[in-house]
Amino acid sequence: MAVKCLTFKTNHTIIGECSDEGDFYLIKNTVQVVSVPPTKANEQGGIAFSPFLEYTDEFRTGIKFDKKDILTVTQPVLELENQYNHVFGSGIQIASSLN
Repeated sequence: MAVKCLTFKTNHTIIGECSDEGDFYLIKNTVQVVSVPPTKANEQGGIAFSPFLEYTDEFRTGIKFDKKDILTVTQPVLELENQYNHVFGSGIQIASSLN
């Protein structure tokens, strides 16, 4: 399973450990990616994780999402994937390449 961002046709984005299972995607440890508006303390704003169905058995074993409901499946930017891995993965951070 690879960490992926899934954006639904409703424009909600989730991130989790994703596998392609034919007609659906199976996602483990799913969180919703939420935009945080700018504040005086953080003028640029940012993103945050919001729990997504964490009270279900399928949260750890995998939640099925029908492909017809998905707009895109994308690779998260390095910083987002590192933050996700810090919470759910091994905690290992992926180093960015130096150009």
